[in-house]
Amino acid sequence: MLLNKLKCRSLITDHDVDYNYRLGIPIEVYCTRTETTMAFGQIERYSEQLICVAGKCFERSRFIFIGQRDLIQVSS
Repeated sequence: MLLNKLKCRSLITDHDVDYNYRLGIPIEVYCTRTETTMAFGQIERYSEQLICVAGKCFERSRFIFIGQRDLIQVSS
């Protein structure tokens, strides 16, 4: 299940993150070091370095963000 999430639902680009932010789609923040979900909810704000979810900010380089990729990018 986790491998499928990582392959199909990882939010890699700013475009994917913005898509989830604009539509209010909840995302999962996953820590590979502890192998646990750190947060789940809507993106409150984001930048090139951070994504804030459920009142906490997470570094984009240290966590995996799982959500819905933009359907236009996925199909092309």
